[in-house]
Amino acid sequence: MTPAPASSPEEETNVRVAARVRPLLPREQAANCCSCVTVHPESNQLIVGTRRAFAFDVAFDVDSTQDQVYNECVAPLLAGCMQGYNATILAYGQTGSGKTHTMGTGHEVGAESHDEEGIAPKLVRNSFEHFIE
Repeated sequence: MTPAPASSPEEETNVRVAARVRPLLPREQAANCCSCVTVHPESNQLIVGTRRAFAFDVAFDVDSTQDQVYNECVAPLLAGCMQGYNATILAYGQTGSGKTHTMGTGHEVGAESHDEEGIAPKLVRNSFEHFIE
């Protein structure tokens, strides 16, 4: 499932909030756990259980890739930084919610593939590529 398109330029603000639902861990699958969170990408909402809905600027489902998250949330910030604007990326959540996976600080050093590379290493690599150009 791909995320819904970003808001129109008229609706842009200085702060955007994205939510990403992580897949179940192997131990959770082994215990026959099921996810209680549903993503509605057309409305950028997360539904917890059947009654609690939370709206975000962008919502990513469990099958969203690192590239999708980076391209939607981070690439525009890097472009702005290269024009002199400041930007901050903050990962917030409960222990085990997927912050390290998304930010990429747990990525295997020296890995040949950049497909599963998280936000931090990809941002550093793309920053240096910009300076080389």
